[in-house]
Amino acid sequence: MNSSQIAITVIDAQQGDKAAFNRLCNEVYGASFLFAMKLCKHTDVAKDITQDAWLVVAKDIRKLKEPSVFKAWLFRVIYHKFIDATRNNKHLLIDELNGYEKALSPVNNIEQQFDLINLINKLPDTERHCVYLFYLEDMPISDIALVTNVAIGTVKSRLHRARAQLEIWIND
Repeated sequence: MNSSQIAITVIDAQQGDKAAFNRLCNEVYGASFLFAMKLCKHTDVAKDITQDAWLVVAKDIRKLKEPSVFKAWLFRVIYHKFIDATRNNKHLLIDELNGYEKALSPVNNIEQQFDLINLINKLPDTERHCVYLFYLEDMPISDIALVTNVAIGTVKSRLHRARAQLEIWIND
């Protein structure tokens, strides 16, 4: 489904069409779960975050004024659920730090050193999230700003810093 079809499906779901909501869920649930996984890196927690976010969507979809930004709205809900989960579960932050220590340790295999996903995972959270949303989810910068609750210029700066850092790492 392209963004126009999603917007039309959102309008139908807002009017109470359960089949439209099911189509919407089937279309976007996978991407929402992957985003939650990228944020927390724990399958069970990502499932909980995604479920909680979809409960909010089911409850509040009628309040969404602009159906064309549905995916950004959903990702923002997931982002906020992730923040709530990390506040409630401090062990997520410790696991995240341990994951970065492992990622920064020397790697013997030259192919792994240049694996773009590994390099992206080395980026700071704010930059990694922007890169993920921009390149892997094809989300516009304005929607990323909405999801992360920062200015458009901040998103552009984060993407610029991330690109510069990735270029340094690739050239090393």
